[in-house]
Amino acid sequence: MTNMGRLIARPYRASRIGWTALCVWLRYKIPAWWDLLLRRDPKARDLSAVHQKNADHIFDTAVSLRGMLVKMCQIIGTRSDIFPREFVATLSKCHDRLPPREFDVIKQVIEEDFGADLDSVYSEFEPTPTAAASLAQVHRARLLSGERVAVKVQYPDIEHIMHTDFATSRRIAVIYSRFDDNPMDFLPLLDELQKHLRMELDFRREVESADRIREFFVDDPSVHVPKIVRQHSTRRVITMEFVDGVKVNDPAALAAAGIDTKNLMTRLMSIFNRMILAYGFFHADPHPGNIFVNPSESGKPVFTLLDFGLAKELPDGFGMGLFELMFSMMTFNESAMLRAFKELGFKTQDDDNDETLLLIAKRMMSRSDTGTFQGEFTEEMTDEMFDAIRENPVVKVPTDFVLVARAFSLLSGIGHALGQRANALDAMGPAPA
Repeated sequence: MTNMGRLIARPYRASRIGWTALCVWLRYKIPAWWDLLLRRDPKARDLSAVHQKNADHIFDTAVSLRGMLVKMCQIIGTRSDIFPREFVATLSKCHDRLPPREFDVIKQVIEEDFGADLDSVYSEFEPTPTAAASLAQVHRARLLSGERVAVKVQYPDIEHIMHTDFATSRRIAVIYSRFDDNPMDFLPLLDELQKHLRMELDFRREVESADRIREFFVDDPSVHVPKIVRQHSTRRVITMEFVDGVKVNDPAALAAAGIDTKNLMTRLMSIFNRMILAYGFFHADPHPGNIFVNPSESGKPVFTLLDFGLAKELPDGFGMGLFELMFSMMTFNESAMLRAFKELGFKTQDDDNDETLLLIAKRMMSRSDTGTFQGEFTEEMTDEMFDAIRENPVVKVPTDFVLVARAFSLLSGIGHALGQRANALDAMGPAPA
């Protein structure tokens, strides 16, 4: 984008974001003012329709403006502890399938970062991308050595867009805090989003995450992480081994490929158990597009993990705390449950409100088929848990727990598509034969 284009785009983006924020705020405030005027109990009003209308408006604005707003919506869609479930369900589907940028723009980024002509690095480079996202797009290519690769290239103006969007969002958050009697403090959330997105914009971090997780499974032939071609990877470009496969949630395609689906979810859950409980570093975005499956010579499935932009380091002791929480909920050992919640970082307003934490667990388990926790964090159970968190005086929910719960929920959705269960406790046993 030229300097003139940036000057024109900045006020347009700011005005669109500002108008969306004003509409969202007024949809909540006008009915509240009427409640006050007519002396009605505001708690008696069902807000689900308003939540959905606002979520749809934010979604439409993000898809229209693209860039950082799409990624921000995806991250907000992971924060079930803060936002209503209508927001989470709608914004988490703010997919990265967007119109691609022109090939000349992508070529310029590669040549700037490599300091060389495209032809001196790749013998072939397909100008039409295989995927286009909010931050980057992916092209098939071939190295001079003949190796087939996938090349992920960041858009050149994305940092400028991020600066504009965050500056606008911060101004809106400050204004909101001055005009609302009981404001939600959005500034810490914006700071967290900005920190996360700045890390995601540096592709070198994604390369390090991929290499680290590959090392975890170096002796496990059932897990494949594409090899990174480091000499052709930079802050804005990743060149990696080209891989293909069947999406993990497509039972018909898995059968057609001759992949043995027996115990498929137990095998997959075992992989994530190892990352979360044993290694303390995990792939936090296991949606079906990021997991391919291929058959091995033995007939057992080989899982390929893709896209490590949302890989996450967990604090010391997190894995043990999570295991204790799951086991205590299964046996309904209240003292162990409370200890696990606190070890994981949950806190209440008075620091001694044990009943609130127990209520959260009970609400969560009430949505299981048996009324007890059986080792699977289903979407219904996690939704119920975060509803209880929003309705009770829990003032600190660890982000790490939110991401892990979301990951287990995504894996549960994959399991249901296959007619299987994503049971984290079952997957702790010996590997299926």
